[in-house]
Amino acid sequence: MSSESWALAASGFGPRGLVGAHRDSNNLLNASQKRHASVTARAHLVAFVASPLSMRISTKMSEQASAVLIRDAVQSADLPLSRSDKSFAKSFDRLVYTQIWEDPEVDIAAMELAPGHRVATICSAGCNALSYLTAAPDVDVTAIDLNFAHLSLAGLKRAAFGAVDSYADIRSLFVAASGERNRALYLDKIARKLPEDLKAYWEAGRRARYEDFVSGFFKKGLLGTAISISRILARAHGVRLEDALTLDDADAQRAWARKHLRPVFEGRLLSMFFSLRHPLFLLGIPPRQFELLCDGRPDRMASVLADRTERLAGAAKSSENYFLWQAFSHGYAPAAEGRALPPYLARENFEAMRTRARQLHLVHESVTGFLARQEAGSFDRYVLLDAQDWMDERSLTALWSQIGRTARPGSRVVFRTAGTLPPFTPYLQSGAWSGWRRLDALSDTLHARDRSGIYGNFHVYELAA
Repeated sequence: MSSESWALAASGFGPRGLVGAHRDSNNLLNASQKRHASVTARAHLVAFVASPLSMRISTKMSEQASAVLIRDAVQSADLPLSRSDKSFAKSFDRLVYTQIWEDPEVDIAAMELAPGHRVATICSAGCNALSYLTAAPDVDVTAIDLNFAHLSLAGLKRAAFGAVDSYADIRSLFVAASGERNRALYLDKIARKLPEDLKAYWEAGRRARYEDFVSGFFKKGLLGTAISISRILARAHGVRLEDALTLDDADAQRAWARKHLRPVFEGRLLSMFFSLRHPLFLLGIPPRQFELLCDGRPDRMASVLADRTERLAGAAKSSENYFLWQAFSHGYAPAAEGRALPPYLARENFEAMRTRARQLHLVHESVTGFLARQEAGSFDRYVLLDAQDWMDERSLTALWSQIGRTARPGSRVVFRTAGTLPPFTPYLQSGAWSGWRRLDALSDTLHARDRSGIYGNFHVYELAA
């Protein structure tokens, strides 16, 4: 599903300790806010990356810090990590999403961004965080994540807008995302604009990671692997996913998915396959969200996935739904323009993005931890993706307490859920949600417009002015 970095970034205030990072205007600077003496080893690790040497932080150390942050975030209760939790944490400390899977048009409509607004959002692949900058001038966006790979991707995109010469360069890098031209763009223009920690990430390994933009970036990451597998499985059943993209009619696309894909999902072999938790890790679905999706009945998961795929197929005509293109073809439409691309990649926004991209700030930490360090009444908008689905009462209360403390009157919180109700519904009598109300009509209207089509519901909460 998500944060997209899938949204592990919202947690991190659990009993295992709040371990986080701090940043200046250009670099990601890791720091520790140690809460328990029992995490001495972790404290030593984070103390190292919090030192002045963090200006020259190694990629290995940054990725080690990600592994610690993610593992601690997954354990949100005073219980040993389950085997599934350990497996998910291990799978999620690398690049997961090459593109975020929440519709930024819907987010922007929900937030009603205006000049001067400050936004705190989970980063994931950075597409939406950057797209929010197109909504109005002088919007300040802080993108927070536990996954250093996702922050590195967002940082690469931010640097590219200040380094390249033309919109054609941006299309080559992030729309086509393949070709020899991209190697030269990175080496000659972008590398010198990157902070040292991000530069080290992209140049690490026997085959530098920036080479992924030469060989085909959208096939990388866990989700890229999942899409590759889905295409192979479809072909094995005689189905070409690309055929749906030629229809360019939402109703026809939905009917096509029902006719051709539902039988694939609900076949005996794949039904058994999808009833297991581990295959869903490739989609960024943690164990707790798995249970929410199938309502505690793993035998129903194949049908749930078939339902969500039909919704994705019928959410909008293919020429205006880049989520469908990514899912069915491993990329954007070759001649994509306008709504066929995320707003930050649209031709009409290129000049604005060249100046506004620097208004994106990156933080390697939990959302709760980041907000705990901010002044009261300092933010206007919060985007939590689907992070809350797997958080327990303690983590949810800590998160919303910090949101309430840092929110200005009239602030809004935007998020998605696998099911219909917010996961904090049983705890609404707690003071953490005092003064907040769901904007029901707006939430329901925007849920119907969400082109990713894969979530159970969309929510907009507003703080009384």
